[in-house]
Amino acid sequence: VLGCGYVGMRLAHQCLARGDHVTGLVRSQEGLDRLARAGFPGARLDLATEGLGQLPLTGANLFHLAPPPEAGTEDTHTRRLVESFARTGHPARILYISTTGVYGDCDGRWVDETWPASPTTDRSRRRWDAEQCLVRWSTQSAGELVILRVAGIYGPERLPLERSRRGVPL
Repeated sequence: VLGCGYVGMRLAHQCLARGDHVTGLVRSQEGLDRLARAGFPGARLDLATEGLGQLPLTGANLFHLAPPPEAGTEDTHTRRLVESFARTGHPARILYISTTGVYGDCDGRWVDETWPASPTTDRSRRRWDAEQCLVRWSTQSAGELVILRVAGIYGPERLPLERSRRGVPL
């Protein structure tokens, strides 16, 4: 589980309960300590500065929940991840959590997976870039790819309530 924060921990619990082997990947020592307290094997990995090292992924199911970089229009984290597969082996499947933001402003219309992407913010462009990088990986490697475009994921104490009260975009 790459990006094993609040949602990743919940996912890891479900996988362990099913009998799966789980490794949580986090970028900070604090995250690694949190995983240890929860009893999960973990590894520290910062895709902003490094690839996967020697973490074996051949045939694995990889849940990619890590956020993109804070700036720019490219997701260099996902690009670095995919480049690492040449050394670590290709996973059998990647499930990537993206955002409905890749659709852009749809003027309140109903949108489904067939709606064309038209990201309008740099954050959404970074997510779209990650999606395209992963699609290329899937096409070239024959690895299975699942992209989930989620409208919003907020763990405890993370709801944008103050932004909502002020009436600014969420």
